Amino acid sequence: MNLGFDTEQLRVLNWRARTSDIAAVVGPPGCGKTTVGSALAIKMVAEGLADRVLLVAYTNAAANEFCLELCNMLGPAGAEALCLRTGNPTGFDPSIPIPFSRSANEIHKKRIIISTNLSLKKLPSLMRFDNMIIDEAGIERVEHLLWPFWFGLNNTIAQQYKSEYHSSSVTNSVEQNRSQINDLMELISRCGTVATVVGDPKQSRPISPVRVDYSAIEWVINKASSDTLRISHRLPDRLSGLVNEFAEYDGLRSAPGIDSRRLVLECSPDLEFREIIQPDEVTTWVDINGNEQPLGPSSWANDIEAKACAILCSHLIRITRNKSIAVITRFSAQKLTIRTYLQRMGHTNIKVTTTTGALGTQADIVLFSLTRNNPERTVGAAGTLQDLNVAISRSKEKLIILGSFDMMLNGWSGVSASGRHYFKSPARRLARLIDSKYGKVVDAPQIIVK
Repeated sequence: MNLGFDTEQLRVLNWRARTSDIAAVVGPPGCGKTTVGSALAIKMVAEGLADRVLLVAYTNAAANEFCLELCNMLGPAGAEALCLRTGNPTGFDPSIPIPFSRSANEIHKKRIIISTNLSLKKLPSLMRFDNMIIDEAGIERVEHLLWPFWFGLNNTIAQQYKSEYHSSSVTNSVEQNRSQINDLMELISRCGTVATVVGDPKQSRPISPVRVDYSAIEWVINKASSDTLRISHRLPDRLSGLVNEFAEYDGLRSAPGIDSRRLVLECSPDLEFREIIQPDEVTTWVDINGNEQPLGPSSWANDIEAKACAILCSHLIRITRNKSIAVITRFSAQKLTIRTYLQRMGHTNIKVTTTTGALGTQADIVLFSLTRNNPERTVGAAGTLQDLNVAISRSKEKLIILGSFDMMLNGWSGVSASGRHYFKSPARRLARLIDSKYGKVVDAPQIIVK
């Protein structure tokens, strides 16, 4: 099967066709992990390597991306015949030709099933799959990684796995937790489960129940064979360079034909916006000194930043044609605040999402609202490498970051592992790279902060 895949993607597909057990496919943003996962499901079914395949994603957005890739490869009619999407109906995109159902009878009739991790709990416990492809992006709890493996085990082993899993989820010791997860992975490997976990350690948060330094993909890499995708397909050269140096990918580059891509405008921006929307500058940091407001125990909103995002989106819609726009933030409270301002302006089709929801998606223009700004210079989760890396790698043509430059340049992420002192935020490195090498920092015009 070759549907225009590059040599890296073909290498990984052929590797997984020749091997079994549990494996990890690791790659940087834009290298085609979702494409490879979808193609692998089709290859397994088409070549008789698996009778039924389960495709699992952490978010509905990522599950829908799997569906879109399957439709692109199989065609609408082929995807409708072979595939079925299940889970939460409110998260399903009805424009996708793949049917949606939660009926066990309908699920049993199809060869490729697409679901989110959390929705797997609603599948019949006796349902089994020959092969599983797990998009681990955004997994935050150990059960989100381990639950899909239940559907690849025979009933006897499944009961042992279920018992082991419940004992691991009540552990309080970090070292015991690591040991029990390793034991679970060993059990799953011994019983012949065939699974491919795709992801990127530099965009994946550590998993719990006890917060540790390993992401889900790192657990799999430690216990299974792995391969790496290396080529970026969607990032223009300046943005590819920024992501590569910020996250230390050691060689991430733009694909030929994309490296020189820049934003094309239908008409010139108004004078107040020209520095921000300059097409030749792929990345622009708009320095805004808005104040954060805590909303709940772990979420923040920044009203000035939210309003600025909405005003910029409105102007971008006017001066571009058929360009996709997405707004990303780390915090759910900020997401709702931005969405409210956009709705008041009559813009209901712009995607506003958290960094977790943005995994696996992309847009021509991305606005990233940093949100945090306080006298203590506590950046917190807004300054983690994983969340920052996700946000800056979603854009195909233009990235606009909104927030206090001084806050990120001089901020602290949180308490160190020893619990005795704070440590520098990775946001410092991002701020320095943009200011000195890969973009431009501009003062927010009065029109967006009044």
